[in-house]
Amino acid sequence: MEPRKAYFVNQAITDEQGNYIPCIAVEGESGYYKTTWTWGKDFNLAEQIANEKNQAMGLSLKEAYKIVFSSMR
Repeated sequence: MEPRKAYFVNQAITDEQGNYIPCIAVEGESGYYKTTWTWGKDFNLAEQIANEKNQAMGLSLKEAYKIVFSSMR
């Protein structure tokens, strides 16, 4: 079975214009992957997009946080 993945937004990870760059955490894998796109300058909106994408993959908010936290080793 393939490890689950979750989108998240870190307030410290932006491009030169201040747009938030979404990241992907892989369950049980240290670190994260930065994507090549941006989700605007509004952190709350960027976080909402991440939550919606995670829900579309069948992840609850709690499950997504668990995946992100599992990558912080």
